[in-house]
Amino acid sequence: MLKVLDRIVGLVAVAAVFLLLAEQAELPSYIVIVLTRINLGILILFLIDVLARIILSPARVRHLKRNWFDLIVFIPFLQLIAGSQENTSFIVIRQIVIVAMLISRTRKSQKFIKSLGLKPTQLMISSFSLTICLGAVLLTLPVSSTGNEPTPMLDALFTATSATCVTGLIVRDTATHFSMFGQLVILCLIQLGGLGIMTFSVFLALAGRKRFGMSERLLIKDILDSDMLSDARKLITFIFVMTFSIELLGAVGLFAAWSGKFAGAGMTAYHALFHSISAFCNAGFSTFSDSLMGFSGDLATNVLICILIILGGLGFLTVRNIIGTIAARLGGDRRTSVHLRVQPRIVLTVSIALILFGALAFAAFETGSEALGCELKTNVLAAFFQSVTTRTAGFNTVDIGRLMPSTLFVMIILMFIGASPGSTGGGLKTTTFAVLWGAMTREFSDKRQVEIYRRTIPADTIQKALTVLLFYLVVVASSVVALLAIEPFPLIDVLFEAVSAVGTVGLSTGITASLSPYSRVIVILLMFFGRLGPLTLGYALLLSNRKHEVHYAEERVMIG
Repeated sequence: MLKVLDRIVGLVAVAAVFLLLAEQAELPSYIVIVLTRINLGILILFLIDVLARIILSPARVRHLKRNWFDLIVFIPFLQLIAGSQENTSFIVIRQIVIVAMLISRTRKSQKFIKSLGLKPTQLMISSFSLTICLGAVLLTLPVSSTGNEPTPMLDALFTATSATCVTGLIVRDTATHFSMFGQLVILCLIQLGGLGIMTFSVFLALAGRKRFGMSERLLIKDILDSDMLSDARKLITFIFVMTFSIELLGAVGLFAAWSGKFAGAGMTAYHALFHSISAFCNAGFSTFSDSLMGFSGDLATNVLICILIILGGLGFLTVRNIIGTIAARLGGDRRTSVHLRVQPRIVLTVSIALILFGALAFAAFETGSEALGCELKTNVLAAFFQSVTTRTAGFNTVDIGRLMPSTLFVMIILMFIGASPGSTGGGLKTTTFAVLWGAMTREFSDKRQVEIYRRTIPADTIQKALTVLLFYLVVVASSVVALLAIEPFPLIDVLFEAVSAVGTVGLSTGITASLSPYSRVIVILLMFFGRLGPLTLGYALLLSNRKHEVHYAEERVMIG
């Protein structure tokens, strides 16, 4: 009976999360009445489920101690007892009830998702979707806005998707529209999205010393690309220690740089922590309406934010290998095996090359333009900062809408390539670009294989790189065509917006807030696609049922 209840309640809970999201929208009165009655039915079902488990449990007191949180299902009935009052206390209670309902439904939906036996890629898509919906519901609450007014559902969904997918595109000004509660919700979504929701879940399970079964061990192996649970523990621990240490150090540095510029130390610390987390996670959200344009000439702010962006964009495994190599060398270990692996070397080389290329291009095209001033120091900082932030971070110290078309196109290229694999950033990835570059240059040499740093790149890796490239090109091209058909903006602005969304960058020429509802939906899908990546979506949606392959006879086709 309990297994049947798990599936029924779990399925209803998944639908109920989306129902709760729909309830926050401005709907006709007759639809509101229908949704209210459905909601009451769902609450009764949840209540029956909780009571049945208590009654059927052989040790009821122990069951209540272990599952006390399930009693949250009784809280929504406070709304029925309170009636339709509109005083301040009732509004607060109603908001608490909505949050309680959301948490309860999310917990119950987890059992259903787990019972489906989803593959890691499908589980990742589900977790991101539920997190976005949860965040969207919280952002629609009046307490999340400065005017204590509900935020429209589509705007809240757009903001939640942008935060969870660490993009940074906004349709509502984070600084002026959202209250501190709303900003903290956005910050939590950024942290979850930057670390990876599945990684965060594994960390909580490991921290709670949970014992893993065989299926869970295989899931962790696929998520972390680790063969042993002990390695997974070490990797997860490193990821969280590295993340929180860097974010804390960044916040301390920004606090020192911004000391005396805000009303009180508390507000300075809040802005510093928010921007440190947003920068390391490559999110680009800011508590300032003009992003970081007010600090365009501040050396400390520019350097600290750039360091946070670069560290977040290198990837956890790359940083781990670099730290391990340096530690071994400093410890006197001179073994030939102690050296950087090929991937970290590729990541460092390509990252440095792209930063220098972007900075030089920005300086060349924008020198003497109206976007920059005449001060040399500010121009140098602006060129370097924009080159770094374009690689999926989303902050800006100059007005992007006033840049030259040539500069915007260079930024589009950098946004398209993006950060490195296993990082908080998105895009095509530096390693993918390096493999494709190696495959192209091989055709102009006498080599039969793609070689990078005296290592041969496997054919299946090259095939994956080509697949990712074609996926991105098709997605960007189709979305640009759709946006051009809907919006009146120039091609360069629309292309910039689409690549910024799919690369999870967050930069914009200023058209985001003016997009129509249909265009916003397209951008939401682009951000979701860009964060999960084409291979994740492809394996989850298209390739999960592939059982065998048929090999046909080969035939050459003319290329070029």
